[in-house]
Order: sequence, then structure tokens, then C-alpha cells
Amino acid sequence: MNNKFLSLSLITIVLILFQGYSLLNISNSEFQKGMSFTGYSREAYVGPGARQSLLHLRQTRAGWISLLVTAYQENIDSTYINYNHALTPSDESLIEIISYARQLGLKVMLKPHVDLLDDQEHWRGQIGQNFGEASWQLWFSSYQDFILHYASLAAQTGAEEFCLGCELDSTLERRQDWLATIASIRQIYKGRLVYADDQLESQPEAVTFWNALDYIGQNLYPTLSLKLHPSVSELCAGWRRILPRLEALSSRWKKPVLITEIGYRSLEGGTINPWDWQRTGPVDLKVQRNGYEAALRMVRGKPYLRGIFWWQWFPDASSGGQFDTSYTPYRKPAQLVLALFYLFPR
Repeated sequence: MNNKFLSLSLITIVLILFQGYSLLNISNSEFQKGMSFTGYSREAYVGPGARQSLLHLRQTRAGWISLLVTAYQENIDSTYINYNHALTPSDESLIEIISYARQLGLKVMLKPHVDLLDDQEHWRGQIGQNFGEASWQLWFSSYQDFILHYASLAAQTGAEEFCLGCELDSTLERRQDWLATIASIRQIYKGRLVYADDQLESQPEAVTFWNALDYIGQNLYPTLSLKLHPSVSELCAGWRRILPRLEALSSRWKKPVLITEIGYRSLEGGTINPWDWQRTGPVDLKVQRNGYEAALRMVRGKPYLRGIFWWQWFPDASSGGQFDTSYTPYRKPAQLVLALFYLFPR
């Protein structure tokens, strides 16, 4: 029997067995078993396709979703953020999918992002690198308008957590502006707050306002091995370089760490620069599976880690599968690894 077919058949069998368990019996209040649910259109989260996909996500035994909503600015020098863009999910679609998530027993982190529309040479981490004081004031004014809109929506829908920024590396020097933004959010949103940083290896002390938040958020895409086809044990060895850095952050700031993003594409060499979403190559389901198994083994039982959110799961029930090279584990062997860990997380 073809190994890929066997692996995917096992996923189906295990998930069918899992459906016999009560949804209430598999939640773990201490460790957030999460998945990033990511749509990129006005109606991305509306309709039976999005609901079916979210149901399949729930069948992995995930207890949380990180719900993505992306706003846009033209380039890194723009000072206006548009959160009514055609690629930005509407408030109505967010409200609808959060309501359905509640029906499935899922908890929600609302996670707004800012991306660039017309600037292929840069990315969000470089926003503001050329700003003077006047531009910074304009940008943070626009950012507060954007982020307070979604903080209000998070409060309205009862989202348990709110991510108030993601990978905005060049803005982090503006500590007072961030503290003012956090204070404004706290006025309207009473849940837990996190910022998603991506500089654990390059600048682990870049964020200087963790004390104002509830969690230290880390987007983790490190190269764990330079091999195209690394074993689980080789990837675990790479994790032994990463974990002490997470523990040190938690110890310094006396805050738990939340892995706000982590992911591997089902692509040959997918654990090399796993942040690279544009690289091409042949499908490799095993490297993604090994990446999941190594990460889940290594985060198990770490008292300074509060949870993990995998990147990513699309609101499209036809996505994924054995010929897909994207980050989603859906209909791939990694899905079984994830489901088994989420059933027995500790």
C-alpha cells in the first residue's frame, strides 16, 4: 500500500474515533492547543465552507483558534492603515465565525495583522524604518484607530485573548507609543493581551513592554537543521538551542510565553528557513510531519510555555492534501501528529 495513502487513511480513522469523545472532556485549561485560522477576503469566514473547515480544525482536538484579520498600508513609508480593504475580512464575517467557534467549544484569540500592498521589496517588520517624528505620530494615530476597532470587536464577541501587534520590528523603539496604545486597549478590552514578536534569535530584548501585557508572544520559524530530510531527533536537537531563550525571557519578565505562530510547509527542506512562504520545491509530507512531532515533543511539559498556535488552517475545506506544499497540516500526516498531541498534551 502507498505510504502516503496509509498515512492519510490513519488520519481519517483516528479522527473518526476521536469524535466519540465529548468536546468538553478534551480541553486543557493550562496549555492552549491552538491553530491559526487565516482568511484573506471580505467574506472569508462566511458560509458553509468556512464552517466545515473550522469543524475539521476542531476535530484535531484544538481548543483555541487565532483568528486572523489583516489590514493594509501601501508601503513601509505609508502612515495610513486601511482596515476596510477588499482583502480584509469584514466585521460581520468575524462575528459570524466567532459565534460558530463558540458552538464548537473553541476559544478565540483575535489577531489583527498589518501587511503591505504595493511593496514587494519589504515586509511589515520594516514599517517605519525611514520615519521622522511627524510620520511616527501619524502612523501610531492610524494604528490606534485600527487596533482599537478590533479590540472593541474582541470585547463585543467575548474573545478570550487579543494580539495587539505582530512582527512590527521597526516600531518597537517607540516604547511610549506602544504603552499608550496598550493603555487605550485596556480601557475597552478586559481579556488577556499579547504581542507577537519574531526576533528571539536576532534581538530577543527588542520588546521592552512585556510587563504591560499578559503573555510574551513569540512567532517561531528558526532553522532547526540544514538537512533537506531531517529526522525528528535532529530537529529536537535544534529545539534545545531555542528553548533556553524562551525560558530566559519568561524568567526575566515573569510572564508565560505563548507561541503565537509556528509552522512548516510540506515542502522538501521545509524546516530550513520555515518562514519562507515563497520558496518552491517538491512536496515532502514527511518533513512537515517530523517538524510537528519534534516541536510538540519539545514543548511538552514546559512550565513557562502557556500554549502553541500552528500556522495555518484555511477557511476552505478543499485546501491541503497530499499534493499541497503550504503550511496547513490539513489532510496530511502532520494532522494526525497534531491530533494525538492535542488529545494527550502533557
